[in-house]
Amino acid sequence: MAYVYLLDMHKFITQRLAVSKETLVNLNGDLAEKKYLEGRIRVLSDFQDFLTKNYIPKLPRRIREGYFGQKNTT
Repeated sequence: MAYVYLLDMHKFITQRLAVSKETLVNLNGDLAEKKYLEGRIRVLSDFQDFLTKNYIPKLPRRIREGYFGQKNTT
């Protein structure tokens, strides 16, 4: 997987999570929409965790530290 693609995917998921969480907070009463957003947040979070556990550690150290800091240098 190309480094740029992986970094862009991680950033895209982070943006989608922020939008979904904000929409969930501002939602007024529709139970079906609330469940949909909760499921969307759960799936996006699971996919981001998968990328973080399986692909981020394979990035070169300089790229990993530059984009993600010291916390993901396992």
